[in-house]
Amino acid sequence: MTETALRHLWIVTIAIMVAVIIAASLAPSPLFPETGISDKVGHYLAYLTLALLGSGIAAPERLWLSMLRCFLLGAALEIGQALVTSHRSAEWGDLLANVSGILTAWLIAGSGRAGWGIRAAAWLDRRRSS
Repeated sequence: MTETALRHLWIVTIAIMVAVIIAASLAPSPLFPETGISDKVGHYLAYLTLALLGSGIAAPERLWLSMLRCFLLGAALEIGQALVTSHRSAEWGDLLANVSGILTAWLIAGSGRAGWGIRAAAWLDRRRSS
């Protein structure tokens, strides 16, 4: 798989993750069954996953932009819950959980690991061709 094809596949995966987060944030009833775990854990894990996916194809010098996009999505959805839906409410705690997930991903990716997905694909490609 070429680097360009991998980037396109990666972007599609990120777009699917974004769509799931949007649907879960704005749907009238929960998309996922209740597990008894705080919804803040769900927020944390969703944004950690999204930010780590974004960091997989981000150049180190542009990692901040990927993290900012994740934050803006979370903030926009909290505003959307307050202004657009009658069945959801915005919560500072949700936004804080989102930010915590993003910051965790940034700490992981920011220590020289940004672009990890591209490097992993190149390594697999070298192994496959040898």
